[in-house]
Amino acid sequence: NFTQMRKIKYIYIIIISIIFLIAFKSDDENDPYVKLKTLTQVIRLVQDGYFEEVNMTKALEGAIRGFLEELDPHSKYISNDEIKVVSEQLAGEFEGIGIEYSMLNGYITVISPIPGTPSDRAGIQSGDKIIEIDGKSAYKIKTEDVVKQLRGEKGSSVIVKILRQDREPFDVKLIRDKIPITSIIASYMVGPDIGYVKINRFASNTAEELKFEINNLELNGMNKLILDLRNNGGGLLDQAVEIVDMFINSFDTIVYTEGKLRNANDVFYASEHFSDIKYPLAILINNGSASASEIVSGAIQDLDRGHVIGERSFGKGLVQRQYSLEDGSAARITVAQYFTPAGRLIQRKYDEGIGEYYKEEAIEDTTLNNKTLHYTKNGRIVYGGGGIWPDEEIKLNQKYIEYLNSEIRLNTKRPIFTYANEIKHEIPIDSVEDLYMLLKENFEKNKQNIQLIKIEEFEKWLTQKDVEYNDNLSELWPYMKIEILSEIVNAQWGKNESYKIKSIIDNQINSAVMHLENK
Repeated sequence: NFTQMRKIKYIYIIIISIIFLIAFKSDDENDPYVKLKTLTQVIRLVQDGYFEEVNMTKALEGAIRGFLEELDPHSKYISNDEIKVVSEQLAGEFEGIGIEYSMLNGYITVISPIPGTPSDRAGIQSGDKIIEIDGKSAYKIKTEDVVKQLRGEKGSSVIVKILRQDREPFDVKLIRDKIPITSIIASYMVGPDIGYVKINRFASNTAEELKFEINNLELNGMNKLILDLRNNGGGLLDQAVEIVDMFINSFDTIVYTEGKLRNANDVFYASEHFSDIKYPLAILINNGSASASEIVSGAIQDLDRGHVIGERSFGKGLVQRQYSLEDGSAARITVAQYFTPAGRLIQRKYDEGIGEYYKEEAIEDTTLNNKTLHYTKNGRIVYGGGGIWPDEEIKLNQKYIEYLNSEIRLNTKRPIFTYANEIKHEIPIDSVEDLYMLLKENFEKNKQNIQLIKIEEFEKWLTQKDVEYNDNLSELWPYMKIEILSEIVNAQWGKNESYKIKSIIDNQINSAVMHLENK
């Protein structure tokens, strides 16, 4: 096709240009053009002698990808196939029917309909199985085909056959619409005056989403906030800056960048505004909090605006700029480093290569030898040289970690979700708040006498479903029980209330609550 021809033409132009440049270069082994000459030799040898036909476009894309990855861990090549997905994630929307799903026992199983989307309006429920799409079986459908068949232009229609517990299969006609890719996955009151918001990415609409959720929580009495940035890998710099500015009522520096290009050197300042939030703030971070998450937590910490709780963040302090290439692909190239207001470089060292950089031990290391000493606006000591160090270092409870990594929880059949959806009608929940207080009190006092669900019944169900596991269920049951109940709450009350129930077993959230209760 035309795009493919353009790509091949573009690649050969590069090769010819390389050959031309090499002709005027020395044979010094430190001269990069010597290696370019070697590359053209390899390409020619492969073209002439490789034992079968070679997809040269794909092979040369691999060379480009490898070249960029050699620079640093975050420069990368984005192919034509990948570019749409990347653009969707940052744009914050796509067109489709609006479900979160998982493939369970060969069927598309609805985890949750996205609020306000065609699926939500049509009454699709958690636990529903899509067994046909437009009259064709969806059993054991490939993941890429799910996307192709359920997504489509706004206004177009698709008919799905739903299998729901205790009902005969029935058809639902859905009219596709724009589906927001929300950045905020949970927002609820965790106490009489304490609100909680979890952000999982920084996309083009994240700041507006946060303002909306904060306004709703304030209407419910919030005057203290927990901002959860754990496992948030980052995103758009401007959204991080705008979110910090919501909590800073001064003209302080939020973040600054330094690079080779003149327009890569910049300073981002806060501004004073009557709507700036002045009440107490706690931020949760962990080893998965990176980039924009580190800008937010680092600035809030350096300006003494909030209390940072959790584990040292990932340590990604490199700024990428995405360049569109002639064939429709893109190159994301690091153009600068960013620094917090106190002058801390967040980037961890990556001298030993990408493999070492992404090792769990390196990410979790809190004894970095290159720690640098810095001071906050009020003179407190903070450290740089590889991530943000929390003001209050708290790891997740070891038993909770064991549960999160347990075979039964990670089982691809999702037994906890499936069991919860099978018994959800047996456990009607009239008040999430009453259930929350009951579970919280019993969990804190290590009581096991809640009769809403029983471990014996769950074990019997696992046997009937042939779910294999090597976990000690009695040890994990306090955590498993609450997650089963949170799934039932999700089916009856929605995702926010489900996350509230789940927060009971999260000691990092509980530590943030305790901190704010004393403010």
